[in-house]
Amino acid sequence: MKRNIIKFVFFFILIGALFSLPVETTNSLSNAIRDAFAAPQIRLRQVKEWIRSFGRGKAELLNENKLLRVKIEELSDKIRQNKNLQDENQELRDLLKLKTTSKYRLIAAQLLARDVNGWWQMARIDKGADDGIQTDLPVITPEGLAGQIVNVSRSSSDVLFLTNPKVKIAARLARSEIFGIVRGDGVSWEGDAKCRMDFIMKGADINRADEVVTSGLGGVYPADLVIGYVENVQVDPSGLFQYAKIIPAADFRLLDMVFVVLSEKNSDAVKTMDRKKETR
Repeated sequence: MKRNIIKFVFFFILIGALFSLPVETTNSLSNAIRDAFAAPQIRLRQVKEWIRSFGRGKAELLNENKLLRVKIEELSDKIRQNKNLQDENQELRDLLKLKTTSKYRLIAAQLLARDVNGWWQMARIDKGADDGIQTDLPVITPEGLAGQIVNVSRSSSDVLFLTNPKVKIAARLARSEIFGIVRGDGVSWEGDAKCRMDFIMKGADINRADEVVTSGLGGVYPADLVIGYVENVQVDPSGLFQYAKIIPAADFRLLDMVFVVLSEKNSDAVKTMDRKKETR
């Protein structure tokens, strides 16, 4: 109790001393005290503003990141569209080049439908008897042989792909002039459609990547149409012959446009067909 009284008396003496000081001294002391308390307040306000600006900056960054993601997606979509257009233009250029440089009279056709259960085996095209299409005519792409016409109506036709096991083609190896029979081999475990070349003599000169073309024998396919390329060679169970797995030159996964081979240009068949059209 006595100690508190002493503190109280000392406080009043200090206050009295302050009031008795000159005005200049009082102002200086007051300013010093105010500056001493102002510094922490300034630091505290700066911290508050930094926290507030950090929150705004984070929100702005998140919003900017979202906008950038949208723009990236838009640009990616445009790139995909441009790539599709480039692929389509390249396909059209290849088709045009094939039609102008081929020694055969060709008619372009677009695929209308493909059987889901026989995706690698058959398709329907938008050309038929009214366009001069007949059964057994070869069907090709810029890359190579695709198959043959098997059914014809007035405005559409069915194409049997060369990967169908029902198809058999007289063929030869372009490099070594070795003959054999190519037939469809269906779809592999990897999901790729392939062919197989049988009856290759056991000692025949055949290598991986050798080009396989039509031989012209058999009457259906003209000579020198590219069928595909040798993937590997094995000896058949009889031990007398070799057989080769063939990767088709035509890409059946994305097939969209094809050409039907009507006949050789300037052939008698073309002249007869043209005369028939003139008399209609």
